[in-house]
Amino acid sequence: MPQAADPILASVLQRRVVAVSREMATVLMRSSRSPIFNEVGDLVTVVFDRAGRTLAQTEFASIIAFGAGPSLAAVIEAFGDDVHDGDVFIHNDVYSGGNQFADVGLYMPVFHDGELVAWTASKGHIVDIGGMTLGGYDPAFREVWQEAFRIPPLRLHDRGVPREDVERLVRANVRLDLTWEDIQSMIGACTIGRRRLLEVYERYGTETIDRHMDVVIEASERQVRAEVERWPDGVYHGESFMQSDGVDPSRRLRVAVEVTIAGSEITFDFSGSDDQTEGFTNMPAASAMGAISIAFLMLLNASGVTVPTNAGLFAPMHTVFREGSLINPRFPAATVFGNQMCDEVVESIMMALAEPLADRVCAGWNQFLPSAISGIDPRTGGVYVDFVLFSRGGSGAIKGTDGYDALGFTGTPGSMKSQDMEIFELSTPHHVDYLELDPDSAGAGQWRGGYGTKTRFRFLGEGVRGSTLGDDSAAEGAVPAQGLFGGRDGGLNTLRLTMPDGTARDWGSKEAVAIPTGAICDSIHGGGAGYGSPLARDPRLVVDEVREGLLSRERAREVYGVAVLDDASGHDELETDRLRAAEGTTA
Repeated sequence: MPQAADPILASVLQRRVVAVSREMATVLMRSSRSPIFNEVGDLVTVVFDRAGRTLAQTEFASIIAFGAGPSLAAVIEAFGDDVHDGDVFIHNDVYSGGNQFADVGLYMPVFHDGELVAWTASKGHIVDIGGMTLGGYDPAFREVWQEAFRIPPLRLHDRGVPREDVERLVRANVRLDLTWEDIQSMIGACTIGRRRLLEVYERYGTETIDRHMDVVIEASERQVRAEVERWPDGVYHGESFMQSDGVDPSRRLRVAVEVTIAGSEITFDFSGSDDQTEGFTNMPAASAMGAISIAFLMLLNASGVTVPTNAGLFAPMHTVFREGSLINPRFPAATVFGNQMCDEVVESIMMALAEPLADRVCAGWNQFLPSAISGIDPRTGGVYVDFVLFSRGGSGAIKGTDGYDALGFTGTPGSMKSQDMEIFELSTPHHVDYLELDPDSAGAGQWRGGYGTKTRFRFLGEGVRGSTLGDDSAAEGAVPAQGLFGGRDGGLNTLRLTMPDGTARDWGSKEAVAIPTGAICDSIHGGGAGYGSPLARDPRLVVDEVREGLLSRERAREVYGVAVLDDASGHDELETDRLRAAEGTTA
């Protein structure tokens, strides 16, 4: 008769596996060469069991983290029993489980006493993975072969011996040595994870670990199902909009979801979304699953539920995607923009569940508008590639809490960092004049959205090419982040390029441009949307933000109905009551 699991040992082993994934992430960040890894943290490290179930992960970039499992499933399906101690596999193909071509996964099997017991994985945004454009982002993409070097499940090391033929193949299809160096760092992170796991297996044995990790996963599933059962059963609908498909800036595309809650099961059906586009604004299924997982976690966390990230966390969650739609396009559609569509996926889910889960949903986030920049650094004569990620909008508010300022992308909520300004200037030929919060940018509400930012930076490189990959462009007429329950919508984004000759132009949300040396970019990223009527906001909070310079006295009066004193030491209570009564009458 099997021995009963010890709950204390189960907890110890669960935390030990989490520690392994965290050490892997630390190793990867500290040994990698590219700033996208060691500065920004656009990566994830994961520990899986032998069957590919997630045991623990360290998700700096959540949209990548929740897309790591499908890639491993593709590796397991492709190689079956032909997996050996010392093997390493590489994968990035979005049509066999990948979430984005640039997000390359490395997978290492872990053997104990001759038996496959686990997998370690590292996955992250590689700075260049081939294709027709350095850096991998271009609105001109129309098919997968233009986007990147497509890697289906491929053996990189065979029984501990690197395959030089495969290395030559990969290196021949990328532009930068940096790519291979970062791949080596990813292998190193997996190797450290393998060593640490083997220490645990040597101490406790395979049967004990398997039995107790099953308990951990089952406990997570029970906890999540118990929470979902508290949510009202029903079928709910929501939508969000993306502006521009990279071909036609005036085109507006609909991301629509039907959410069905039935007992302890929840299903997200995106079949009602628009058809796939000609351009690169399509979202692979693995990327969509990652975005849905992020929204689901937001709802759970807002309920006060904290669950270890393992396979049990998502057992009650089901997804449906219509082949040939924006979400799950048909081969060989271009998809490199897909991760950015996390903003629309999350917002559509929150809008759908606003009525049944009013205490848990989040108002709309300002949709991220970063840019990929490449060119020649005149200081070294070498090629550089980087991403401008420090200009960020605000997140949406939830009941009881204002949105976070300058948080940025729903796909990496609070985890992926911005570049350090000095490192950005040292590693690339740019100069940042300023980066600051933008006053009056937050969507008003009883709980306001987060504030956006305004930035100015200068291009000092040669032959610079910039490509945007975002949304919410004011110049294109985008739909702003949606407020909830009387909260005001969020703000839009503006990128303005001023050339050395003084001419200026708007830079679209999905547009590649040649940028001359000395050009300037002025960037405004809008705030997140508000939750609840602005007239219900505590006047003291309004006064505090006027005093701090975040909110103008005029906006405090017009939107919040608060008459702030001239010295911002307080507010005129009688005048505030009158203003709010008048606004309430006309509302």
